[in-house]
Formats: sequence, C-alpha cells, structure tokens
Amino acid sequence: MTVHFVGAGPGAADLLTVRATRLIGAADVVLYPGTYLDPEVLGHVSPDAELVDTQDL
Repeated sequence: MTVHFVGAGPGAADLLTVRATRLIGAADVVLYPGTYLDPEVLGHVSPDAELVDTQDL
C-alpha cells in the first residue's frame, strides 16, 4: 500500500496541481477535511473510491 499526502492549498479545485489531480483520481480511499475543502475538488475522485470526511475524527 502506498500513501500520498496531497495538499489542496487554499482548497479551490482550480488551484490543484496536475499531479494532485492525478493522485486524487487514482486513489482507492480519499480522506478530506469537509469544512475546508471546495466540494469541486471531490469531483476528481474516482466513483469507486471510498470518501472519508475527517471533520469529526
């Protein structure tokens, strides 16, 4: 298993790097901070990936 930490900068989807977009799209599991992330960023996630909102963790 490989773990990648991808910074979303200020959280806007159009500010993600090409590599960040590729890694998010290829991930099996994506952990994200629900309160700080533009929902458009999650549009890059594969439909088969598991999404985990870390807001309450």
